[in-house]
Amino acid sequence: MPDPVTSPFRPVPGGKVAVPRLPGIFVPRARLGVLLDRATTRPVTVVRAPAGAGKTTALAGWARDGRAVAWVSLDEDDNDESRLWAAILGALRRCPVVPVDGVLHRLGPPQPGRRRAFLADLDDAVAGLDHPVRLVLDDLQELSHPEPLEALATLARHLPPGLRLVLATRVEPRLRLARLHVEGALSRVEAAELRFTAKETGNLLRATGATVGDDRVRELTERTAGWAAALGWAAVSVREAENADALVASVTGDDRAVARFLAEEVFSRLPAATSDLLLSLSVCDAAGPALAVRLSGRPDAGARLDELERELGLVTRTPAETYRLPPLLRVFLRAELARRDPARVPRLHGIAARWYAGEGRFGEALRHAVAGRDRVRVLALARDQAVRQVLAGDGDPVRVALTHLGAGTVAASTQLRLASALEHIQRGRLAEARADLGEEAADDDLWPLAVRHLASVTGRHPPEAELPTARRPETVAWANLDRAWRSVYRGARRHAVTQAQEAMRLAKGERLDHLVLHSRLAVAVATAVGGDHPAMRRACTGALAVARRHGWRRSPGVAECHLLLAYDDLMRAEPVAAARELAQAATAEVPGGVPLLRPLREFFEGMVRFDDGDRVASSQVMRAARHRLADLELSREVVGVCAVAEYHAALTLGEGLHAAEVLAWVHERLPGSGELAVLRVRAHLAADETEAAEAVLRDTASATALLPATPVDRSLAETALALRSHRRTKALHALDRALALARPNGLVRPFALAEPRVGHLLIDHSGGFGSLDRFAQAVRGRLVPHAPPSDLTDREQVVLQRLPSQRSLDEIASDLTVSVNTVKTHVRAIYGKLGVNNRRSAVVVARQHGLT
Repeated sequence: MPDPVTSPFRPVPGGKVAVPRLPGIFVPRARLGVLLDRATTRPVTVVRAPAGAGKTTALAGWARDGRAVAWVSLDEDDNDESRLWAAILGALRRCPVVPVDGVLHRLGPPQPGRRRAFLADLDDAVAGLDHPVRLVLDDLQELSHPEPLEALATLARHLPPGLRLVLATRVEPRLRLARLHVEGALSRVEAAELRFTAKETGNLLRATGATVGDDRVRELTERTAGWAAALGWAAVSVREAENADALVASVTGDDRAVARFLAEEVFSRLPAATSDLLLSLSVCDAAGPALAVRLSGRPDAGARLDELERELGLVTRTPAETYRLPPLLRVFLRAELARRDPARVPRLHGIAARWYAGEGRFGEALRHAVAGRDRVRVLALARDQAVRQVLAGDGDPVRVALTHLGAGTVAASTQLRLASALEHIQRGRLAEARADLGEEAADDDLWPLAVRHLASVTGRHPPEAELPTARRPETVAWANLDRAWRSVYRGARRHAVTQAQEAMRLAKGERLDHLVLHSRLAVAVATAVGGDHPAMRRACTGALAVARRHGWRRSPGVAECHLLLAYDDLMRAEPVAAARELAQAATAEVPGGVPLLRPLREFFEGMVRFDDGDRVASSQVMRAARHRLADLELSREVVGVCAVAEYHAALTLGEGLHAAEVLAWVHERLPGSGELAVLRVRAHLAADETEAAEAVLRDTASATALLPATPVDRSLAETALALRSHRRTKALHALDRALALARPNGLVRPFALAEPRVGHLLIDHSGGFGSLDRFAQAVRGRLVPHAPPSDLTDREQVVLQRLPSQRSLDEIASDLTVSVNTVKTHVRAIYGKLGVNNRRSAVVVARQHGLT
């Protein structure tokens, strides 16, 4: 038994006024320390959260961190006002900053009717302290009698400047604190702020010595809603567990320790009507007031939920004005409901299914109909709504419903087979989708569209077929999407973009996210083929945002978008970003999907390796990938992309036979194209055959380019030829034209692959490209990504920045308010460190290395 706190008035047990011991597994949470420090700068702080939220532990950890804190653990006995004041005074006397011979040690609880005088004495007693004392009153909900509550209300309103009052409670304090709030004298710390973050959960579990994966930590944090009591139980459990990951994954509201805590500390303390309301609500993940009334049969359910959110923090109000139980509490309540009244569970699910169906929320309706085992309702809902539900992107409840109904029932219904096929496509299970659709056509206007859609996502040209007259909104949107893809295959790019954008507009209006994603993909492909990289990037980014929203990590269309973005990154000379997109494309590839994707991804990986400097290996990677691509039906644009990149790599490495092989492939696939002309010019440049290169440029002036980079490559070749013949003005004109052609699509890679003398010209002429100069600077930054180590002093760097100007050394000296001899000394040092012997060379080298 703790020793009582000595006092001439009333003994107080030492444990009552001591900061509680921290649990055996405790990890400091710096975030909470900062939060409480900030909150307690105001006179009164309310820390309100339900049982198990970690109020006491958070405050105890904060109090033990060298702060001036006095602590009282309240209990039912403190409903005696005199005992309450005795405890408060006992706590204040124990505070380390209170002098042992101070007035507080002679102050006793107030006599009846003398609270104001007592507070004046208390004010005097703490007035001389160096720091305000934080007086923590823990478990304030234990006070229910009017006298102690009135005493604390008076203390809060007339708090001495030397005190800060911290009230920790499960429910809203009945202390009339509204005025303090208006006056800005009140701060609050709510349950949401006490919840553990995933990082804090990981620290807690690692403190036990257990190894738990990051994914498991995130899952546990989400499942418990960061609830301290459950996480503390998990930490104790994993300490002795052989497989900590598996144990953490199994934590639910049914676990005995968690269930016991909820039953004893939370559920048993609630009024019967409130506990019944929560049990009714537990069948739903979230419920608004109207549904809560239906489930509970209580007309005041909405008001009661609002009260539970405000006063107890047991439910959370969402932005959609619904109420959500913490996941762990919800699991416990469901188990408790099944234990107490199992017959009530299907009735509640039936009520929820009918209500959601009436609101047009068919995914939730299906979930509850299945949970209530109402086969008739499941079948009716699935037949009417499953196809649209999948197109809306909510295929999970549809699959659950179809599984519940069984394979025989699905096979007997056109609508169910169609829904099943679409859901399989959405999840990347293309073989199963093909089995659902079978060989024979069905009497449904969406059926031929689904057949053509499956052909498209597996890389086959859809069979030509007369589509039925569109009747439903989803049919109209999908028919436009189908026409867009047909236009892509025919090479009608503009028409494809128009049709895809109309399909996307209709699909977005109907909230059919599956069609939105594939419409965006069609826009991306059509604009990529048309050479509009910014439009392609916007379309891909939008499509991937839809996929992320629905958790479609391996769904048709996702890998394609990552691949297109990777190509754009490569052309922007950003190989790191390209590698990141290619890694995501690899994980998103669908078995049985478009056969082009994997070898094209591998080809792009070879390009990344080339740009990263691994050139010998990259050349072989590109060659092997092209051989696999050669067996496929390729668009002319894909042939052009691969040929230009691989040919350059072969020439750079001096692989003549390899280069000849690529050139022969292009002669066969792209005769008369601008890309073939560029490869021939490069071959002559590599062989130093200047006249032959110029002749090819003249003879192929009218050759049509497939790729937006090809005219840039052609202009850069003209720049290189002009420089070889010392025609600097002509070279600058050609370089200017290359920049103008490259800027709309941000094409930097052609400059990186051009002859070094072209890059030197761009760097040397920086600042002289007029309206193109900003893009030229961006290109220069990619050409020289890293400045070399330099030991230039700060003053030398200042002088170096001024050398590109036309100002004389005398003028530079005047600008810097130093002598011209000092500037000359700096300039000689700069020349020596950059390895040059004149001002122009210093400027060129500085620009090459990004120093100016």
